[in-house]
Amino acid sequence: MAIAIRRLEQNDDVAPFDCGDEPLNNYLERHAWTNQEKSSIGVSYVAVDDTAPRTVIGYFTLAMASVPRDAFPKKYVRGLPPYDLPLILLARLAVDRRFAGRGLGHALISEAFRIGLNAAAEVGCRAIVTDAYPDRIGWYARYGFVPIEGTSDTGPQRMYLDLRTVRAALRG
Repeated sequence: MAIAIRRLEQNDDVAPFDCGDEPLNNYLERHAWTNQEKSSIGVSYVAVDDTAPRTVIGYFTLAMASVPRDAFPKKYVRGLPPYDLPLILLARLAVDRRFAGRGLGHALISEAFRIGLNAAAEVGCRAIVTDAYPDRIGWYARYGFVPIEGTSDTGPQRMYLDLRTVRAALRG
């Protein structure tokens, strides 16, 4: 199975996608295309298998965001100006249940990192942030994401990954 990751296209078949989480399924089916092409508030990237190049088997969505400087630990913002930091929001990431456990999540997040580094080089931004479900915090932590303190008592945990860490990992 050869996987390609590319921008969502209007004629992609998203209806069979099922990651086991209704809000993530619903977003892909009902909102991803509109948010990308009409509202310009997020871009979705899809994983497709070369045997069914229009059927989505995984996806992630990126958008721009900002977070107050004081939300970060002081060691990460030392020397930065005293205003909100520009960030990339990894708004969603999901893999169809039929393809879970095959490394597709790793391929998707790796592509999100590549896109994030390219965007940061063009417009400047400091980190990637995501809102991780409680049961996925450990998965994101394996990639270097760190919780932002005080952002969740219940529900998703806001986490960030400094893009300098991603650059260093790619060089090393």
